[in-house]
Amino acid sequence: MQESPVGSFFKFLLGFLVFISVSFGVTFTVNKMAQAKDVSQAAAAARAQALNLTK
Repeated sequence: MQESPVGSFFKFLLGFLVFISVSFGVTFTVNKMAQAKDVSQAAAAARAQALNLTK
């Protein structure tokens, strides 16, 4: 039995929306991790600079 065009479209739409959602989730996570790394490096540089100033 052949599936109706409407059913095929909704299956495609569901798969597409899942794909887009996962892509946005991965992008958001990678950006948050990169931002945290940048903040951590900036804090380490500030501590190193502060230690150099006190010598």
